[in-house]
Parts: sequence; C-alpha cells; structure tokens
Amino acid sequence: MIELWRGCVNAWECDELGHYNVRFYLARASEALANLAEAAGLNPIQRADALATLIPQTLHIRFLAEARPGAPLYIEGGIVGFATATADIVLVMRHSGTGKPAASFSMRVGHAAPASAEAFPWPKRFATTVEALTVDKPDFAAPRGLATGTGGRRASMSAADALDLPVIGRGRFGPHEMDAFGWMRAEFLLGRVSDSVTNFAAAFPEEWDMHAGEPSARIGSALLECCIHVHRWPRAGEGFVIRSGLKSAGPKVRNIVHWVLEPASGKPWWTMEGVAAPMDLDQRKLAAIDPETQAKLDAAAVPGIEA
Repeated sequence: MIELWRGCVNAWECDELGHYNVRFYLARASEALANLAEAAGLNPIQRADALATLIPQTLHIRFLAEARPGAPLYIEGGIVGFATATADIVLVMRHSGTGKPAASFSMRVGHAAPASAEAFPWPKRFATTVEALTVDKPDFAAPRGLATGTGGRRASMSAADALDLPVIGRGRFGPHEMDAFGWMRAEFLLGRVSDSVTNFAAAFPEEWDMHAGEPSARIGSALLECCIHVHRWPRAGEGFVIRSGLKSAGPKVRNIVHWVLEPASGKPWWTMEGVAAPMDLDQRKLAAIDPETQAKLDAAAVPGIEA
C-alpha cells in the first residue's frame, strides 16, 4: 500500500463520545481516494474542470480503534481489482504513533462523468498504471457483523410506511455539503445519519432514558461497522427523510438499517446497515445490556428489513 493522506484529529471534529466523528473518517478517505486516482495516472478528480471523477457506489467501513483529539493519523491504500468502468479500492487509516489500524474502507467506485455521475470506461493507460498499485485486502477489512451484498431494492417511502419505520431525521441538503460538481460529498452519507441516530429511541433505549432525564449511566451509541449503498446522489436544496429499523439485537451489538429517502418521490438516496453498540461515556467501554433492555430490543426488531 502507498501513503495517501496524513493529518490529525481536530477537537472540533469530535462528537459527544469524545472521539473522531464518523463523517470525518469518510472525509479523509475521500481525500485519500483522490490521491490514489492521481497515483494511478488520472487527472485530478475533484477539480471543478475535471472531465472524469470517481464516485463511490458501495462502501464498507470498519471502525477498529478510537481516535481522540490530537491523535496523528495516516491513510494508506491501493486497488484490489477493476472492471470496465469500476474499481474496488481498499484504504486503511492508521494511528501514526503505533501503526495500529483505526479504520478500514472498502469501496467500489465508478469512473464517471462529473455532470451526469454516469460511469464510463477507464482510459487505456489505467490498466498499466494500476499494476503498481494492486494490493490484497487485509483480513481486518473483511465484513464481520453484516453482509455486503449489492443492496436491496425494497427501500421506499411506501415500504417504510408499511413497516411503520420511525422518522429519525429530516432536512435539506445545503450548498456547504456539495462537491465541486454540485453533488453531495461522500462524508455526508455518514454525517446525516450520525446527526439523526440519537432520535432512534427503539434501538437505543438506554441513551433515550438519558435524554429523557432518567439516566442509569451516561450512554452514547458507537458505530463499529457499516455498509452503504448509494442509489442516487443529491444536489443542494433537495430534501431527505431518514426511516430506520432495528434489524437485530444481541447482547453486545445491534444491527440497524437506515433508509435515506427523497420525500417528494419516496425513492432512496442511499441505504445503510450499521453495527452499533451502546458505549459508557465514563468508563470508555461498551455498555452491558440488562435483560429488561434486551426484551425491549427484541420487541422492536423489524423482521426482514434490509439496506
């Protein structure tokens, strides 16, 4: 793997859990992806005058170790394989002091026209330049708590209504969330869900008790792994609503599905399955689940829901 980004965790990039918010992992991975493209002989893919760019289609991310304010980090990566107009990429974010992995990113990206976001074939030189960047995916980057298929086609507003999925987020995409081509930047695939998940009372009753003023401990929800399927990319001014369901809940982790939908059409922008766990904010470790909470979670599960 080659180095593709180096920096640190800024205090203002951390959340209520006291560590790097998930959106900034993906923001830095997007920078690394652009540097990997340049190393592969492509012209700068994030400039406003670019004739081609790389657009993520599916993303699998594992969060492997906390990153606290001030922590130095770097990202290395390479290309696992490629087809006519797509490539499979792996990136690894590491703690600079120890080399320990902080996160892994496995992406399928499309070589696309910036104006339409439609994929088209790689230039002929790509097949040659990519050879020096070919890598094997590390074992720790493989899926652990979820499947990473092609993404379901069930997600819609009518399906969410039929399943009685709660609304956990609603809003509009702003100009500050867009890239140089007017499409939403990839970091907000996680950012918008991160901003909303605290409203999902059924999936995190312990955290909801804290917000309701009845805390047994200071609890937050930590994302350990996720798989995101992008159906369409929003533009500034377009609306969204997030409908979510608890897929399953074990003694340590919960699998949660989020459908980010366009209110006007009911169609999905993107869908996501996450593996999350309650975190004790004082002891800095995953919180134990009591039998009463487990019973609540079992009752709230939505059989058959998929991202």
